[in-house]
Amino acid sequence: MTPNLAAALRRDERLVGGMFFGGCLMSNRTTLTAMLSASGLAGVLIATLALGAETHSLHASPDHIEGAPLCSSPPDASEPTFYSEMAKVNARMHQGMEIAASDDIDRDFMRMMIPHHQGAIDMALLQLKYGHDEKLKRLAQSIIVEQGQEITYMRTLLDAPPNTTSTTRR
Repeated sequence: MTPNLAAALRRDERLVGGMFFGGCLMSNRTTLTAMLSASGLAGVLIATLALGAETHSLHASPDHIEGAPLCSSPPDASEPTFYSEMAKVNARMHQGMEIAASDDIDRDFMRMMIPHHQGAIDMALLQLKYGHDEKLKRLAQSIIVEQGQEITYMRTLLDAPPNTTSTTRR
């Protein structure tokens, strides 16, 4: 990169409020996305390490496949199963989504979506723990990263001063 180009990019960075990194001008949105991606990746690594030590094998005979319990069914054994853990995650998610209305639709939406997204992360962690399909495990890892990023973003918006996150009428 020529010195003149580098100086021009630094000048433009000051004008647009971006970040100059590694010879590239990064907008605030790009910077936020990069930071969220890094934090999401760290979360996946931690989850993978935490769940990597445990391996579960669920072998169902053909006559038990049709009678597989639903997620809301109580567990038959004292040891946790995919279904018993999923029922707990689902209940916790729905309980977290029950909020008192604040007359700020945008904030209430985020306050409900954060536990909803956390529920998706918790369900994805169960897929990593119990699942066998590699495609679904990759999908679960993606859910953990993306939903984690969205939770972080919504918390940032909730922490912002009032009236800076909404452009709609209440």
